[in-house]
Amino acid sequence: MTSAPVHDASAPAHGGRAESERAAGRQRMRVLDVLRSASHPVDARQVAEALQIHVTTARFHLGALEGRGVIRRRTAAAGAGRVGRPRLTYEIAPRLDYADIVALFAAHLGGTSEEREERAQAIGADLAHRVRVARPLAETTIGDLVVATLGELGFQVGSVLTSFGEVQVQICTCPLAEVAVDSPEVVRGIQRGMIQEVIDLNAELVGQYTASVRPDARHGSCEVSVVVRPVPE
Repeated sequence: MTSAPVHDASAPAHGGRAESERAAGRQRMRVLDVLRSASHPVDARQVAEALQIHVTTARFHLGALEGRGVIRRRTAAAGAGRVGRPRLTYEIAPRLDYADIVALFAAHLGGTSEEREERAQAIGADLAHRVRVARPLAETTIGDLVVATLGELGFQVGSVLTSFGEVQVQICTCPLAEVAVDSPEVVRGIQRGMIQEVIDLNAELVGQYTASVRPDARHGSCEVSVVVRPVPE
């Protein structure tokens, strides 16, 4: 017996929340571009002027990016005779970034698109063990298993659709958005390799499934569709 399409209760009504999250993601990418192109730390007012947005909006996005560890805040030295609160400035946080590593990997991988995706999938499977998501989990359905895994990996799930034994998970934000613009096959391979490895390790409980991934890097906000299908007997 097949099941009718069922939307997850947390899914955004009519895509309203998802669209809002996509818009915020695009705006934060623009804020990051301003900080990357600046030769010195900038404050919220400078970001607002560069993007033609309200300074309160600029502060909101800067705060969100700081909370994710993407940028860091500094206190600018007070000028002569200046009173009041110190001026806060922001700059890109120096760190070994996952997306940067994948971007370099994609640039130097070589081969055809299919070969790059195959190699990336093998790396994704190994990475699933390195970050310890490839392990027996408590979830007993394939949908819950995929959602739990994606949550551990830092993805934000927008909706889950179950139909005729197939589960489609829509991800609103992807930490590899920039890489997916130029190297979607590498991002696709890594994501599929990680998810498939978790599915295979839990197949005795949830059943045999195969995963496919489609990253969409439109407008600088990476949306990802993960589809898991039962393996034909």
